[in-house]
Amino acid sequence: MPPTPAPVTKSKPIGAGLLARYSQVFPTGHAGKAMRDILVSRRQAHLRTLPGLTLFAGIPREPGSENIWIMNGLRIFQEPALMHLTGINQPGVFLALDPKGKEREILFLPPKDPRKEFWDGVRLGYPIAEENTQSHPSESDDLADARALTGILDIRPSGEFEAWFLSRVAKEKSRRVYAFFHDYADPKKKEGRLTSVHDHNYAFKKRLEKLAATAAKGFEIKSCAAEHLALRLPLDKPQIQDVLKANRLTGQAFAETLGQLSRFRNENEVAAHLEWGMKRASPFGLSFPSIVASGRNATILHYLKNDQPLDAKGMLLLDFGVRWGTMHADVTRTIPVNGKFNPLQELLYRIVLEANELVHRACRPGVTIRELNRSVWDYIEKQLAERFTRRGGKMVRGYEGQPHGVSHLMGEQEHDGDPHRLYQDHPLQPGWQISNEPGLYGHFAITLDGKRFAEWIGIRIEDDILVTSRGSRNLSAMIPKTPPEIERLIA
Repeated sequence: MPPTPAPVTKSKPIGAGLLARYSQVFPTGHAGKAMRDILVSRRQAHLRTLPGLTLFAGIPREPGSENIWIMNGLRIFQEPALMHLTGINQPGVFLALDPKGKEREILFLPPKDPRKEFWDGVRLGYPIAEENTQSHPSESDDLADARALTGILDIRPSGEFEAWFLSRVAKEKSRRVYAFFHDYADPKKKEGRLTSVHDHNYAFKKRLEKLAATAAKGFEIKSCAAEHLALRLPLDKPQIQDVLKANRLTGQAFAETLGQLSRFRNENEVAAHLEWGMKRASPFGLSFPSIVASGRNATILHYLKNDQPLDAKGMLLLDFGVRWGTMHADVTRTIPVNGKFNPLQELLYRIVLEANELVHRACRPGVTIRELNRSVWDYIEKQLAERFTRRGGKMVRGYEGQPHGVSHLMGEQEHDGDPHRLYQDHPLQPGWQISNEPGLYGHFAITLDGKRFAEWIGIRIEDDILVTSRGSRNLSAMIPKTPPEIERLIA
């Protein structure tokens, strides 16, 4: 049976009621009613750039649904590539972009299922006729809503995707179709490839290959990841506004928590207050599970237990952030639990703070993250030698020189770009957003002014940096990080 595209009509205007109805299915952040125009512009840029028919697949199922005992409360979970081009945050969605075809944009939606919506809330779906299924009399037309929200006029049922694909393959003279999955040339091997084979995008690629093999021998499914990421990674103005708002809300929760710090007895109480402040301010949820690590726990990079007593004389590392729209704040601050840095803590903290500021000054178009890494970790080691070791300080660390990367790319994903981090060797581009997070972790001991200090310390200071045409902008600048600022907030 041939595919049956929905009748194509003009999309209706976007109203506040429509955005409210689909608020978690179609999160817009600062873009609001302008989101449709932004999505249209993004797809047009792709149509000008992509080498041929290109397919994008959303996640195939709700997070956690593969295990029936898991209920996952993630607010935004969509494949970022599809989110970037359609704005739709729900499973089972496909997008076809064809620069040379008559049908340049086709959106495939899963069937409308009122029974599922009774449990999980409204979703965009393709209407189906089904016995014993009653729609609420005020239910809106999903196709009209989808057109209004995305700007895509040609919408079809996802159940007809395979038949459409096979008919399209039969007409494809180049015997090649593109899809979004992570596959890159390995710079260390002349003929090697770096391919991510464990995510839904690769499973989609294999599905397409299997289908194509039934219609045409030697048909290729090639990756469009490089072309897509080149267009997706530079942030647009509404995205930058969303990052700024996420950072402001994150900073407010941080300041409120420090003002109440003396009340808290353990990591969990700090985490609960910090996350309450962020969640209260944003309906989009946390960027990631917060790290609240006291004393020696802060030397564990991905510490997530958050259940131990606070070390009253030690330091507390907080790695946290909230979303606004689809964008994130990713911030780390390290504070003295008793409200006052002791001389050892302040000595080490200022080295890390200076390293953080060094990255900000050095970040500009043309520089690579690998170069930032080299300069920042060399700086920390040099300062430790001059200001700590030469004064008799002793330290024990579980690493030499570089404990982790100082930066990762940020965008629709909190960690964005290629998963193999090949972007570390690509010159930074205006509009890219990176983290700036130098750190220092271990046991440190020294005698200062006749007094002995010795403790386990983990210090990390992290900001979100936007690469600009002339340098960089610290999007987390409103969140205090100098010792006097932190001590005043706690006091």
